[in-house]
Amino acid sequence: MLVDLLFKGVTVVDGTGRPGFRASVAVKGDRIVAVGDLAGWKAMRLVKGAGMVLCPGFVDMHGHSDYFLLLLPRSDSKIRQGITTEVGGNCGYSAAPITDKLSMEFFDFDVKWNGFGDYLARLEEAWPAINYAPLVGFNNVRALAMGHSAEPPDRARLASMRSIIRECMEAGCFGMSLGLIYPPGMFAAMDELIECAREVAAAGGIISSHMRSEGKELVEAVKESIAIARGSGARFQISHLKTEGRENWHKLDQVLDLIEEARAEGLSITADCYPYTSGSSGLTALLPEWVQDGGREAMLGRLADPAARREIEEQISTLEWDKVTIAQVFNADHEGLEGMTILEAAAKVGVPPAGLAAEMALRSRGQVAVIYETTSEENLRRIMTREWVMVGSDSPVRTHYGPLAKGRPHPRAYGAMPRMLAWVAREKGWLSLHAAVKKMTLDPCRVLGLSDRGVIRPGAAADLTLFDPETVQDLATYADPKQYPEGVQMVVVNGRVALQGPEYTGDRSGKVISRPDARDVAALEREAGSRFRNVHGGCLPQKRPLN
Repeated sequence: MLVDLLFKGVTVVDGTGRPGFRASVAVKGDRIVAVGDLAGWKAMRLVKGAGMVLCPGFVDMHGHSDYFLLLLPRSDSKIRQGITTEVGGNCGYSAAPITDKLSMEFFDFDVKWNGFGDYLARLEEAWPAINYAPLVGFNNVRALAMGHSAEPPDRARLASMRSIIRECMEAGCFGMSLGLIYPPGMFAAMDELIECAREVAAAGGIISSHMRSEGKELVEAVKESIAIARGSGARFQISHLKTEGRENWHKLDQVLDLIEEARAEGLSITADCYPYTSGSSGLTALLPEWVQDGGREAMLGRLADPAARREIEEQISTLEWDKVTIAQVFNADHEGLEGMTILEAAAKVGVPPAGLAAEMALRSRGQVAVIYETTSEENLRRIMTREWVMVGSDSPVRTHYGPLAKGRPHPRAYGAMPRMLAWVAREKGWLSLHAAVKKMTLDPCRVLGLSDRGVIRPGAAADLTLFDPETVQDLATYADPKQYPEGVQMVVVNGRVALQGPEYTGDRSGKVISRPDARDVAALEREAGSRFRNVHGGCLPQKRPLN
């Protein structure tokens, strides 16, 4: 049998959670065609993988590359981690549907679409190196239907929101994301969220939620999430589950109990998490809710108004600014402060921390990224080891050149998945290697309803990652985040080699993955354990540009 790609003598960690086993894996076209003892098989490309682990390509369950894939279709920071698929449109914001181009104003980016179908077509034309599974952002939907008002929607506007969501689901979205600490999603009451989530449930999709609180009101936010799942019938994914702030660490017991009681009740509640004890978000998320009523221009107007500015600074003056690090700003005067805590930067420029924070938000038009201390290592361990928690980077694609190399982003952008293998599994021993792989492969595909990805078996999509289990390592740090990991030897996307050794091949074979019409997860689980050969042909994907 002649195939396109043959891995010989690798340790296969197939994504199902069972321990690795020695086998060979054959790829023809964009599919895996055989797994087992393939003595006598021939290939156009042979990879001798003794000592290496071959697993399904990693699925980033929580990414933010929606616009960035158009700027950087090479997807450098994702591919080099072994990521072959990203779930995008998280935290309430997606690239479509849109009313303006504010999100990309600092990148001189021309938005040439309105609806979700148009955006996905544009993304396909860009030929990204990774697969993209879209969610529609609730914040986009609400802004499109009723602007940035904090008022509740009337019946007509709620109907409009439901219609927009329905159109996005029909365009192929896997579900809808909520961003309940960001405007205008923060203004939505639970009954509004339940009504909108029912459209997602009707289409078999998921709700992914950046909850209303991850700290002081964490327990209440989890209860709200469960209520939305129960009231709408939708499957619910809690984004980047954490206990934010030392004073809230003790709440984890109650949070875990609430989630597991809901699961025992029959609700589908899952979560994602990144393997770091610090998080990252926009600085404006720390501003009072009233400041953000009416949208960004209204917020900037309040930051520029002396009376409102004094009130803002007074209300945020007690925040722990020594635990908030400036990751990226968009004005030249403040660029030299990147990498400092706001307390350190304020001392350097000679102003109070709250004053500096407000001024940065104004001067960068709200586009300031910060890193902040969140959870304890013990709480991270307890969250990460739950069987219903998977892995997300909470980051867009990044690189070491051009506009997407600016700032000092959270190291998760460059190292989240290798850190699972190196720090979580190998060093800490919180999970076995095969359990860690399962959280990055089959588990997210089950949630998405993808029956042909996230597993190594005949007939599955040929998304594969080959790595050295002894040397795989994340190198990105908070001080020096723009470092690619080591130990990832090869990455295959839809049957084509995107990364070989440390070198990016330039072969971009990712695609937009649409929500499947049928989701037979039970069939996937049955077939995942099968060793039978199911050899079939298949056309190679259209040749992608090598750049």
